[in-house]
Amino acid sequence: MPIETLALNDVLNDKTAHFFKSGSVLRNEENERLSEIHKLLPKKGNHGTNLEYDIWYDFPKDSRIHGYVYTDAMSKFIYMKPASFQYASQIMIESMKEVVTEEGDMLFKELAIKSLDKYRLRRTKFKPKYVIFLPGTNILYDIVDMDRVEQEIDKGAYLKCHPLTSAYAFADLKRKFKDRIIDKKLSGHSLLKQAEIVGCCSNSEMGLIGLAQGSKINLFDKEGCNPRTYTPIYTALWKGKLDNEPSPLDLKRILSSEYSGLVSYLVHNPKERINNFFNYFKDIKHVQPKKPKDLNTGG
Repeated sequence: MPIETLALNDVLNDKTAHFFKSGSVLRNEENERLSEIHKLLPKKGNHGTNLEYDIWYDFPKDSRIHGYVYTDAMSKFIYMKPASFQYASQIMIESMKEVVTEEGDMLFKELAIKSLDKYRLRRTKFKPKYVIFLPGTNILYDIVDMDRVEQEIDKGAYLKCHPLTSAYAFADLKRKFKDRIIDKKLSGHSLLKQAEIVGCCSNSEMGLIGLAQGSKINLFDKEGCNPRTYTPIYTALWKGKLDNEPSPLDLKRILSSEYSGLVSYLVHNPKERINNFFNYFKDIKHVQPKKPKDLNTGG
């Protein structure tokens, strides 16, 4: 039997690609519904730029757009954004000015009540009131302000390791924090639903879901760290300061926006939302990619 090779261009719900990234930690089958949205995405971004899955790059001193990226978010959305922190934040700030719609209110309630783990994890009856959700090993030591985390442990916080945390990093955390570490294979969303206080960094969907369910949210990004997956959303909601109190109403406004780039299979017009997102940026100057790609292909 021939060896199955990894796709040159990783795409949503490509099981071979996800195996190479996640190994035996399988993804929740609920993510399969996002294929409905994936089929609606254009092959390219505006002006022939690439639209790529689950990556991030930025040109902070360049006012042009070099490409677009997308990822699966909160098991209910595809999150599209320009590969520019400046413009990705701008569209979220603008979206926060929209009025709350019935669909936005519905999506907010879905996050609050029906959130699911991205991976297949074991449910738990453990119900700590304060949980800090840590990122994966690839950014754990780059993004997390561990001094502040340690202060919160003294206040009763537990640490939930990411399902893909390496054995070395998990052992290191156990050595430092001992019985305050929660097994990485336990369901994060089981813990999230019981938590009165939720801690995370701006790479994580947990703070957004926690905000929808009414928890207090604490962010633990290191000062000056590079933007991550959801940083533009957190920047808008937190008004650019980690110690601000975000408003659940602002999150409802973002979810109501027809152009934010957050597109769910639960809305009646997902294709229109995708078109509105790209139309928002069509008049910005774009840069042709050196290695052009079509969606779902390596070239």
